[in-house]
Amino acid sequence: MADCFVVGISDGDTFTCLTANLNPIKVRLAEIDAPEKAQPFGKKSRQMLGSLIHKRHVTLNIQGYDRYQRTLATVYDKQGQNINLIMVQQGMAWAYRQYLQDVAYLQAEQMARERRRGLWRDPSPIEPHLWRQQQRR
Repeated sequence: MADCFVVGISDGDTFTCLTANLNPIKVRLAEIDAPEKAQPFGKKSRQMLGSLIHKRHVTLNIQGYDRYQRTLATVYDKQGQNINLIMVQQGMAWAYRQYLQDVAYLQAEQMARERRRGLWRDPSPIEPHLWRQQQRR
C-alpha cells in the first residue's frame, strides 16, 4: 500500500499523483476500463473520477505495471472506499474482463446496466478496448 496526493486526472481510469517524497506517478485503475476522452461518456467519466479524488490523498493497493509503465492499482479514498468499484457502480467504467480478478466489478457493472446509470443510458455502448481497435483501423 502506498499513499499519494492526486494532482491530475487524465481520463476516467488514469491519473497522476505525488508520493510522500514528491515523485509523480501515473496510476491506471486496475480491473476497470473507462471510456476514452473522445468516446461518449469519456468527459463525464473523467469528471466523475476528478470529483472523487482530485486534490485528495488516496491509498494505492499496487498490483504491478501495465505496458505503458503506469502503476496498476486499486485506489482507496480516506474513508476506505474502493474508487475503482465506485466508477463501475456509477456507470462510468466497465469491468475490464481481460484483467479481472474480483467478481464484484461484474456485479457492479450488471447493477449499473440494469439501472441505466451513466454510459448504460446509451443503447449500445462500445467497450473502450473495442473502440480503440476501431480508431486504429
